[in-house]
Amino acid sequence: MKFVKYALIISAVALQLCACKSEVMNYQQTDAYLSRLNRKTEALKNKILNASSDIHVKGKIYYVSAEGNDAWNGESPDKPFRTIDKINVISLHSGDAVLFRRGDLFRGGITARQGVTYSAYGKGEKPKIYGSPCDAAKEGKWIETDVPNVYMYDRELPKDVGTLVFNHGESCAFKVMMRRDLKTGRTTHIETGEPFSSYRDLKRDMDFYHDYTGTKRIYLCSTKGNPSDRFASIELPERKHIIYVYADSVSVDNLCLKYGGAHGVGIGKHNHITVTNCEIGWIGGSVQYDKPEQASPVRYGNGIELWGGHDYKVDHCYIYQVYDAGITHQYVPNDARDTTFMTDVSYTNNVIERCTYSLEYFLALPAEGDSALFFMDRITAKNNIFRYSGFGWGTQRPNKGSGAHVKSWDHYNKAFHFVIENNVFDRARYDMLHISATKAEWLPKLRKNTYIQYENAALCKYGAKKGNPYVYDKNALQTLEHVLGEQGAKVYFLNMPLPAPNPLNDYSHP
Repeated sequence: MKFVKYALIISAVALQLCACKSEVMNYQQTDAYLSRLNRKTEALKNKILNASSDIHVKGKIYYVSAEGNDAWNGESPDKPFRTIDKINVISLHSGDAVLFRRGDLFRGGITARQGVTYSAYGKGEKPKIYGSPCDAAKEGKWIETDVPNVYMYDRELPKDVGTLVFNHGESCAFKVMMRRDLKTGRTTHIETGEPFSSYRDLKRDMDFYHDYTGTKRIYLCSTKGNPSDRFASIELPERKHIIYVYADSVSVDNLCLKYGGAHGVGIGKHNHITVTNCEIGWIGGSVQYDKPEQASPVRYGNGIELWGGHDYKVDHCYIYQVYDAGITHQYVPNDARDTTFMTDVSYTNNVIERCTYSLEYFLALPAEGDSALFFMDRITAKNNIFRYSGFGWGTQRPNKGSGAHVKSWDHYNKAFHFVIENNVFDRARYDMLHISATKAEWLPKLRKNTYIQYENAALCKYGAKKGNPYVYDKNALQTLEHVLGEQGAKVYFLNMPLPAPNPLNDYSHP
């Protein structure tokens, strides 16, 4: 890694009433800090990836193995089930557990049931659960079309595919969406602006088009030959949640969830949900909805999403390369009678990197205005490492400037006892923070967080109603302390250019 000059200012605020002390550190000390941060991040990743399963089961345990048989009873490691389809249809009761064998790969989506724990057994790597239906470099064929360098995958895929992931995450394709001119109806390539109406308009290497409503085929432009010869693996993240939670008291532990076109773990308006020791990567990109009055479709998705509900914990998870948010709790009311309160939400000891938003939250305004039954309470984000917001494959999105490590949008966001403490916010292509609420007293409290950002890049949008923008300049420390109320911040300046987004190759270290 090139040696880059940095300047560091440290705020030594320990308590709100204590005197502030700032210090400028030399470049060697700054470089040493970043080396320590890299080591700390790798150590936490390794701890997460190699975590043991420590679950306590009151009911039955069902086992699933790649060498199992769905005709067996699944009640012992010697007679395991084989597929996710089987565990989605068997009768499960509160207190039961479904355990997947470590080192095995399963494809599909889990529909989680009330009171059930989903975890791992055996030795080795976490069991892999992929939302991709197959490895398209090994199964099916890529057939040359009538357009030079454009290949069609020969299998029908009626569920929209968010991207194509090559060689286990080395790179991915660019999903071509059509941008509509709402007056003329003409459609163009969402990135280049050139006319685009079908696969026949594919020109750039690694652009792909999924005609999921017509031929139900994927078309890929590959200027370096047949995709199955060019790549060792090609995963197809379909429009589905890898784990869909539609019940209370569900635990997800020690699973590797990858290549899902919607959410990694999608949670409805439910309570008592925990996600621990999981690896979640390459999530989102599939079309969520497409309306004629919109210029372009809205796309999924999030690593872990709670839609309403309370008692929700995400701890010791490694989450990366997510089209939208790594972790989020959010809710939009359906009508004037709708109420919700999201309480006891905690995000702790996670590594989240290369997502558009590391942590997203919002609570939209109730239809009848301020309501005593519509709020967030006891929300904690503590001891997390958030890195490289806006540097992942989500930079393919059309609204590129929306990224942030913490993203609330400009919603109602009524909240109490909301604390963001002792986290690392390391580099953001856009805002470090976008935190807003209708009333100032609903804004979260910031304590002892560390910030590392490009000098004169964006720092935050923060405040009641529409957040005011602030720059990460020589006054960043003062902004954090006096505007955001941050206590005990550490602020690092990177004296180097902010890298421009590259939608075709934006997957590695900034």
